[in-house]
Amino acid sequence: MKRSTTWRYLHRVYQGGTVLYNTAILSETELRKTYGPSDEKIQRRTLQYFLLGTSLATILEIPSAVDCLRAMYSLVQEYDALTMSESKAKMMFLRNTGRRVLDGGKSFEETGEYSLLEVRNLPFHLDYIITFASLCDMIAQTYEKLGSSDQVWTLTNLEMFQKIDTRFKKILTTVSKELETLAREVMVEELNAMDPLGVSLHADWDI
Repeated sequence: MKRSTTWRYLHRVYQGGTVLYNTAILSETELRKTYGPSDEKIQRRTLQYFLLGTSLATILEIPSAVDCLRAMYSLVQEYDALTMSESKAKMMFLRNTGRRVLDGGKSFEETGEYSLLEVRNLPFHLDYIITFASLCDMIAQTYEKLGSSDQVWTLTNLEMFQKIDTRFKKILTTVSKELETLAREVMVEELNAMDPLGVSLHADWDI
């Protein structure tokens, strides 16, 4: 699937040394400058991506594509609730029932409990670059698993898939914009380095 290819590509970009959309090569050093560990917002996002990625890994083990789809749909709902939480403390100590698959019980909206999002409190900071690269791999596997199924999807299943896809695209859009900004900055630096006169006159390139 096209979506899977996009996420595989992003995975390579975050490993460093890959040309972003035929513009500039983004090194691991440049990526780490953008996503520094001292940035509180980035650390919060890193934890969210970690929880989503590890939860997806568990759901991908479900043999049935339909059951997997339903579980992912519920996971996305729970993830949305997590990211909308304004309190960091609340995000860190949300209730977790420990269940791993849907059992036909009540939805997250009814219980307020996280049955599929594996919420945990970590005693250390996560590495954003490694975490997001891992998430890219999990999302790519999600599209590959659902796309390779011979199952005939019902209208309800298609609607669930579209909502999952929409949520993943939000993540993709956010990260793509950040990478495009970084690529422009890298290109400006390279062009200024090739034009010392322009640098001396403070005539930066506008890309």
